[in-house]
Amino acid sequence: QVRHRQSGQIMVLKMNKLTSNRANMLREVQLMNRLSHPNILRFMGVCVHQGQLHALTEYINGGNLEQLLDSPVPLSWSMRVKLALDIARGLRYLHSKGIFHRDLTSKNCLVRCEANGYTAVVGDFGLAEKIPTYSEGSEKEPLAVVGSPPYWMAPEVLRGEIYNEKADVFAYGIILCETIARVPADPDYLPRTEDFGLDITTFRTMVAIDCPPAFLQLTFHCCSV
Repeated sequence: QVRHRQSGQIMVLKMNKLTSNRANMLREVQLMNRLSHPNILRFMGVCVHQGQLHALTEYINGGNLEQLLDSPVPLSWSMRVKLALDIARGLRYLHSKGIFHRDLTSKNCLVRCEANGYTAVVGDFGLAEKIPTYSEGSEKEPLAVVGSPPYWMAPEVLRGEIYNEKADVFAYGIILCETIARVPADPDYLPRTEDFGLDITTFRTMVAIDCPPAFLQLTFHCCSV
């Protein structure tokens, strides 16, 4: 967290300490500079210190979604649906730009505290890539398996198969599970199948009876794409 000397504006400085990571930081900065959406973390600029490039982003005052869900703060169903919608809007915008996140987690969804509740913002684009197009008959080389930990990874990613933006949709489904049941994505808490999918039958038993049915069905759909 840093403050601009002249304007007094508070921003976040993403430090890049490794010389070997300079190309990745430059790529992330170039990507963020192209994005502008209320539910995407806003890029503010860069600074160079001792030859290293560091990114500046807006400061989000409420931590991340994982922290909010793990807190004792009460969240109505309407607020949980709103947070889910915020993330979906940010993700849809990202995909519309031909980019997929590849590391979408509740840790990377930041939460802005406002007078009337919360707004979710998608951040951390260090692993984002252009959405691949696999044409018929061409050699299909899968992208690398990235992201840590793997709790939000789609089954096809974990199996080392080719994957695309649908992997983001699966990760979003896991975030919905966390939001609905207020449990961590860790398989010790969130039931999973042997092929890395969501154990829908067991998860149903963890859901409050007043959960909006359409919200739950959306979750199952996202985890089944």
